[in-house]
Formats: sequence, structure tokens, C-alpha cells
Amino acid sequence: MTDIFRMAGFTVLAALTAFTLRTAHRQAGMAVALAAGMMLFFAAITQLTQAVNALESLSRQAGMEDDMLELLMKMLGMAYVTEFAVQSCRDAGEDGLAGKAALCGRLLLMGQTLPLILRIGRATLSLVP
Repeated sequence: MTDIFRMAGFTVLAALTAFTLRTAHRQAGMAVALAAGMMLFFAAITQLTQAVNALESLSRQAGMEDDMLELLMKMLGMAYVTEFAVQSCRDAGEDGLAGKAALCGRLLLMGQTLPLILRIGRATLSLVP
């Protein structure tokens, strides 16, 4: 619970600093906001170990194949990283680049789903007489 208060305090402090700097020097304020965002993102990622371990345990109990869990975790990670990039671009005032990053992330995710789609297709075809 203390982690959430630290994160919230850091975020508010970074936002106030970025806002204050932005009035005097726009680029410095933007740099503070982007750096704080990166720090928050990497701090949050380090907290995912327990969630990943729990999902691995649950997938083993359910008899799920390791490669499918790995694929799902990879896709989830790609979605989070893409969203972070998009939001960072928007924070920097680069809405056009944000849209392109979102599209690129979607296309990369679609490419990652191909093994899953093929497996589902094969399973479906095996049911057809």
C-alpha cells in the first residue's frame, strides 16, 4: 500500500515541477514529464513479478501449454509498452506520432496472434468430420 502513496506523491511532485518549468522553459518541462513517466513505468514493471508467477502457476494447473502463456504475456507486454509510447508522444504534443505508434503497436500485436489463430483454426478443423 505504501508503494501507491510513493507513486502518487512522485507523480504529483513531477507534474508540479514540469508545470512550473514549462512556464519558463517549455522543453525542460517536457523533459521532466517524460523522464518521470519513464521512471514510473519501469518502477511499475518491477512489481509485476508476483502477477506473472501467479499466472504461470494457474496456467500449469489448467494444463495450458507454456508457449501459449508466453505468447499471451508477450502480447500483454507489447500492449503496455505501446500504450506508454503513445501517451508519452501525446505528452510531448506529438499527436500524429502517437497515432502512428498506436497503429504500429496494433500491427505488431496482430502479427503475434498468428500462432494462436492457427492453433484455434487447427483445433476447429479437427472437430469437423
